[in-house]
Amino acid sequence: MFAKVYPLSATSKDATVRQPKELICFSRDIDNNIHLDDSELSYYYLPDSELNTPGGLDLQSGFSHFNKNPKEDVGELTGLLKAVESYERAVGKKIPVDVITWRGLMRQLMMLPYENRDKLVLNIVVFDGQLFIQTDVPSLRAIRTVEEARQTELNKRQVFSGYKFENVSTLKKPWAQCSRKHVEKRFRRKVNNIEQYSTVVRTTIGKTRLLLGAEVDCAWDFKPDHYDAEDGENIDPLRHYVELKTTGVIDSPKACATFERKLLRTWSQCFLAGIPKVIYGFRDNNLILRSVEEFKTEEIPILLRDAPFQKPVEAGQRPENKCMRCLKFFSGLINWLNENIPKNDESKTYRLEYDPVSNKNYINVRENDAEVTEKLLGEFNGPDGGMLTTEFREWRKSN
Repeated sequence: MFAKVYPLSATSKDATVRQPKELICFSRDIDNNIHLDDSELSYYYLPDSELNTPGGLDLQSGFSHFNKNPKEDVGELTGLLKAVESYERAVGKKIPVDVITWRGLMRQLMMLPYENRDKLVLNIVVFDGQLFIQTDVPSLRAIRTVEEARQTELNKRQVFSGYKFENVSTLKKPWAQCSRKHVEKRFRRKVNNIEQYSTVVRTTIGKTRLLLGAEVDCAWDFKPDHYDAEDGENIDPLRHYVELKTTGVIDSPKACATFERKLLRTWSQCFLAGIPKVIYGFRDNNLILRSVEEFKTEEIPILLRDAPFQKPVEAGQRPENKCMRCLKFFSGLINWLNENIPKNDESKTYRLEYDPVSNKNYINVRENDAEVTEKLLGEFNGPDGGMLTTEFREWRKSN
């Protein structure tokens, strides 16, 4: 029986990273249908003048009409696998990577040196020489049940304010293509968490090649079209993407420390997908948007290193570089998984688990029992079926 542990204190000497590259994108519409296009990509638009409106921008406006996704979202690989298949059909060969998963799951692993209070459980399926990683649905449901029971009305409104910020700061088309009515209408647009645009990027960390699906909030200006590129021109859509976040105004040492933790998490999220820019909306206690600030992803490590609430260092020591600590840990972990999980036996599946209650110092990786393995390898049937879709399996077997 395969069973191994990986220490949270471990770091890798090889933290080299290959710049992420977008291979394909896909969209999820209001009816939860997947489209292999950029139809749900939004474009940033929030002039400073709009922050000076009387009373400010209310980020809880429309809360009672929030269109919450009626479909349970447990991180299924459906859309990602559909996009991968489409790309492989177009190029005529399998994408040569070691791991296929969501960026969000890799961010959770990357942040474990600093965010390790909560249990994390992932399932790993071996197929066609690659590792497919997805969150464990029963564990995620249990965690969400506890979180929902603890959630206050204010918590719910704070979550909504993030979606509202995306609504008021984006347009469905580039500004130059929008009518004045369309621009002004965004303040009254019904907020939902269904419509989504995602990129699929290929990157390498250490010796492990990853293919990551990642949600993208918006484009800063436009998305370049490969068909419009001049000969030899490097078209990189990732350089135009932006991450949108909200947080409380920084008016105390505690608020500053909280923001620093959020900024580290945001950095890891953007770094993994190659998104170069973050825009934070700062809201007051009444969820009124008070200011907006832009951060470059590449500059965040320096900001955090020199942050006022870093642990004091002794003479001759360097301040802690938390971003590099996360990267070295993740590089070691993902390379360890890639090297240790056998890829020549598709009859077994694996469980990666971090449980701070049972062992806060180690990540455990072991074989799943027969019942879980049978379910994960079975026919896809939404969140309660197999991990890989029938269409994707058939494509790979026929290729």
